[in-house]
Amino acid sequence: MDLIRITPGMTPAEIVKTLRESDRVFFTSTSLRDAGQSDYKNRHRLIDLKTLCPIYNEMGLFSAECHGGARWHVGIMNRRESPFEELRTYRRLMPNVMLQTLIRETNLWGYRPYPRNVIEYVVSRVDIDLWRCFSFLNDIRNMRTVAEVVMKRGKLFEPAISFTDADWADNDYYLRVVDEIVALCGGTEEIILCIKDMAGVGSPERIRSLVSAIKDKYPELVIHYHRHTTDGLALPAYLAAVEAGVKIIDVEEDSLCRFYGQPPMLSAYAYLTEAGFKVNLNPQLAELAVQKVREWINYYDWAESPFKGFDYMVVKHRMPGGAFPSSFEQAEKNGFLHLMPYILRLMSLYNRIVKYFDVTPGSQITWVTCSGIINRYAKEHGEAGVQHILDLLTKFVEEKNCDFSAMNEEEQAELLDLFKSAPGDFKNLILGKYGRLPAGWPDEWVYRSAFGEEWEEKIKERTEASPLETVPEEDLDRAFRELQDKLGREPTEEEFIIYLMHPKDALEFFEFFEKYGEAPYVLPSPVFRYGLKKPGDKVEFYFQGKPYTIELVSIGAEHDGVIHVVVKVNNKTRVFEVKTPRVKKKEVRMAKGSNEVGSPIKGNVWRLGNPKRGELKVGDIYHKGEEIANLEAMKMETPVYAPFDCVIEEICVKVNESVVEGQLLFVVKPLEEYTPKEPGRIEEE
Repeated sequence: MDLIRITPGMTPAEIVKTLRESDRVFFTSTSLRDAGQSDYKNRHRLIDLKTLCPIYNEMGLFSAECHGGARWHVGIMNRRESPFEELRTYRRLMPNVMLQTLIRETNLWGYRPYPRNVIEYVVSRVDIDLWRCFSFLNDIRNMRTVAEVVMKRGKLFEPAISFTDADWADNDYYLRVVDEIVALCGGTEEIILCIKDMAGVGSPERIRSLVSAIKDKYPELVIHYHRHTTDGLALPAYLAAVEAGVKIIDVEEDSLCRFYGQPPMLSAYAYLTEAGFKVNLNPQLAELAVQKVREWINYYDWAESPFKGFDYMVVKHRMPGGAFPSSFEQAEKNGFLHLMPYILRLMSLYNRIVKYFDVTPGSQITWVTCSGIINRYAKEHGEAGVQHILDLLTKFVEEKNCDFSAMNEEEQAELLDLFKSAPGDFKNLILGKYGRLPAGWPDEWVYRSAFGEEWEEKIKERTEASPLETVPEEDLDRAFRELQDKLGREPTEEEFIIYLMHPKDALEFFEFFEKYGEAPYVLPSPVFRYGLKKPGDKVEFYFQGKPYTIELVSIGAEHDGVIHVVVKVNNKTRVFEVKTPRVKKKEVRMAKGSNEVGSPIKGNVWRLGNPKRGELKVGDIYHKGEEIANLEAMKMETPVYAPFDCVIEEICVKVNESVVEGQLLFVVKPLEEYTPKEPGRIEEE
């Protein structure tokens, strides 16, 4: 069978026309992006993934999803790879394949809304052929700026509807969402619609029903179905989707599949072919790609989720594939992996109290909120306390149908305590800072729980507007100068875009690159992760067209936290000084008194002070409820507020410092007890 080629450079109208007129099913490979995110925490390195490119170039793929989602962020934060270098590599090695990204409407490749002018600046400068764009609230208004820029550039726009299985998410609901998409994009001639089943909860007949309803109303609309394998029903769901009119499905190499990514490529090919459908794929090359993955996939055993196997219970807790491994990694790292069954159970109840789609950033909001509640009850009351709150919420949700008035006075009091420590992003969510919630705002008691005595004032801040209207524009010239000052040189445009997306992690990435150069792009994965372990071990690679050999000669004894390492680089001996964690031991101070402000979570200090006031200094006066710091954990922000009108007496942490829960952040003095220094007076030591 001759393959139909859909290549970069074709116009959106040409692509849509080709798909409509074809009698074939097309595959998008997610192996370069979502497959690794869903099962391997985004740790797959470019040096291994690029081995698939020559095969992909001739395989007959519709597109390769190689960019976006959390891969951008994890790339600079963990793998130390630039998303721009990835795109250049893929463009060079597979020029016949459309490169696809996943973008989170106003959140782009981050976790909270960016200003309109930042969205315009970034989207207009990234070399991508196909832009898949979703809203975790299905608030299509939030896609407007991305859609305008992408379509103006002549690139293919693929708006996605976020899918879940819930009583409120019926076909009528989704048809209204599709209506908004078609209106936004000016018709169906130059777009492809994606149904994004990010948790893998759509049964075959549910998906058949939804696709049929959309095709009945918009018969010319080309539909692309994205699905995770979590519930074990992905292949029959794909067949049902194709039978109902879907033209493109997402797959990955069979050897790459674990439990939460996309269905296996060769299995999908065989299943659809046996059902009588023509698949636009060269199966021999697909087999070669499967074998190629086997050559390096074992390098990443360490990155697999500790939660093994398919999980049909995903239809209740709805944890999306991309969030599974990272959430379990966080739980394991922070010592509460044993609580994960309780957290998943709480999530299945929570998503019937606050209704939205658990896909980034919604999945992070759900995870941080629910894991925080379970951990609080575990610390305060043990596992018996955890079981108690789950029993209470089960009664509230499943027996009382979320009717607050149906609970007794004691139970109501406990519900009002539920969200008292919820993260700032949860509070922003229910105030409309991300957009309209798809099934309406939560009940009043949720606001009373989250905001306490201030709930009535806070609920007045709730907005129906899109973040495109409410987030003020950023002064890009000022931001560029800010980065220039921090780097001590003129930043490149790519560096500036990375900085706009993730400022804290971008600076660490630039610092790493200054120190280690292009090591992440040339060192084999075992060496990049584990290094050279014993004298005589060596690694060989090519860099800028020249061969290099690095051999470990010796590792000296540790002295005062310092080790000297001797290596040969192309037979030239070099000595490096390595500092161990013992070189500097810092005592962790814990907050104890009423004048000491402690960290509410384990995380990283990414901001000190109020962004509206500039740098925080000793002697600054802050008022009760004013933000004095902001912590980050699991990509979610947690603000720290002044406990009362106070003066900052001591700042005990630095920006980018990791802190534990309860660690002392500030020493403050009540404003009424503060006596300013007399002008001109010199204080004694």
